[in-house]
Amino acid sequence: MFKSMIASIVSKNMKKKLENSTIKEEDLVEVLKQIRISLLDADVNLSVTKNLIKNIREAAVGTMVDPGQKPEDALLLIIKEELIKVLGSETKTIDFEKKKLKIMMVGLQGSGKTTTAAKIASFAKGKFDKKPLLVACDIYRPAAIDQLRTLSEEIKVDFYDKKQQDPVKTSKEALDIADKNKNDLVVIDTAGRLHTNKELMEELQKIKKATNPDEILLVVDAMAGQDITNVAQEFHNNLNLTGIVITKLDSDARAGAALSLRSILDVPIKLTGVGEKVGSLDVFHPERIVDKILGFGDMITLAEQAAENLDEKVVKRSFQKMLSGKMDLEDLMNQMEQLSKMGSIGSIMNMLPNSPKITEDKINDIEQKMKVWKVLLSSMTLKERRNPSLLKKNPNRRIRIIKGSGRKADELNKMLSEWEKAKERMETIGKQIKKGQNPFSSWMK
Repeated sequence: MFKSMIASIVSKNMKKKLENSTIKEEDLVEVLKQIRISLLDADVNLSVTKNLIKNIREAAVGTMVDPGQKPEDALLLIIKEELIKVLGSETKTIDFEKKKLKIMMVGLQGSGKTTTAAKIASFAKGKFDKKPLLVACDIYRPAAIDQLRTLSEEIKVDFYDKKQQDPVKTSKEALDIADKNKNDLVVIDTAGRLHTNKELMEELQKIKKATNPDEILLVVDAMAGQDITNVAQEFHNNLNLTGIVITKLDSDARAGAALSLRSILDVPIKLTGVGEKVGSLDVFHPERIVDKILGFGDMITLAEQAAENLDEKVVKRSFQKMLSGKMDLEDLMNQMEQLSKMGSIGSIMNMLPNSPKITEDKINDIEQKMKVWKVLLSSMTLKERRNPSLLKKNPNRRIRIIKGSGRKADELNKMLSEWEKAKERMETIGKQIKKGQNPFSSWMK
C-alpha cells in the first residue's frame, strides 16, 4: 500500500515558513508533483490521480494556517478530506438485518471470491445471528466446490451444490432449499475466469435473473494492477454491481488500483478481507482507511477487534502479572493466543499510528518465530510453563522439550532469553507506574 508515502512527502516539502501564514500555489508545486508520482506508482488510476491533485490544490491554496499549527499538518488534513471523498464519504455496507438476504459473488479466479463468500457467511452468522446457506456454482473448477464445502463445515453453516449441473438451475434450487431450511442468508459463489469473456457474463446474467440478488459483490485482490479497472467496468456494465470487496488489504500491496474503483465505477467498497482466516473480514470505513494511508493508524478498528476477539479476564490477569514481574511462560503462551485472534502482525501494525515501516519479510520472520515458540511451549508441561526455573535446574527437561517439539536447542535458548528480557522490561515499567512516572516519556521525545 502507499501507506506513509504521502505523509513523508508532505513532511519533507512543507517545512519552510509560509508567507503571511497562508498556503500559496508555489508552496504546493513540488509536494503535489511528488504525491502524484507516488499515487501512480501505487497503481492509483490516472484520471483519479489527476482529479485528486486538482482538488487538493484548489482546497489548499489560500488556506490560513493557525498559529502553532505546522504547515504540513494543515496540508495533511486537506489531503485526508480529499482522499475520503475519493473512497466515499460515508460507510456503506450490506444490510444484514434484511430478513431474506441474497448475495451473489463475482470476480476473477484468484481474487479470493470463494473464501470471501465463506467469510461473509461467518460474519453474518456471528454478528447478526443469520442462518446462512453457501451455494457452489463454479462448476468449471471442482476445487472451488470442495473448498467452499470445507469452509462451510469449518464455520458450521449449510452448504448446497449439484456438482456439474447447470449453475443457473442450481442457484434456483438453492433458493427453494433455503426456504425449506429457513436460511435467511444465501451466498452464491459463481464461476471465475482468468479474464472476462462473453460466456461468463451471459451465465452470470442468467443467475442474476434467476435469483434476483439483493447484493452483487465484485471481489478484487488488493494486489491487482491497472487492468482491474477495465475488468471491473465490464462486470458493472453487465451486472450493475452493488458493491466491491477488496481482499488482502493487510498485505504490502500498493492497492491503488483496487481503491480507485469506488471513484471510477461510483460503486461503494463495502467490505475488506484482511487475512486468510475465515473470521478476518471488516466493514470498509473510508475515513479509517485514509488514516492508515496517511500513517495516522486506525485505533478505532483495533479497539473494536480487541473487544470482539480478546478474553478480557485473561488479558487483564496477564497484564497485571507482567507489570509485577511475575510473568511466566504460560502467560507468554496465552498472550500469543490472544494476539493471533486479532489477525496478522502486518494488519495490527497498520492500525498503529506512526508505526515504523516493517517489510513483509520481517513480518513473516516474526510470525514464523511465534509459530516456533508455540510449538516449544506446547511441548512443555503446564508445571514447566508456570515454573520456568525448572528448566534451568534440570537439563533433561530441555532435552525432552527439544525432542518432543522437533525444534533446535538454539531456538529454545533464544525464546527463554527473549522472555527473560521482556519480563525484566515489563517489571521496570510496572515500578515506574507505581512511582507515578511515565515509562514511555523517552519514546515521545
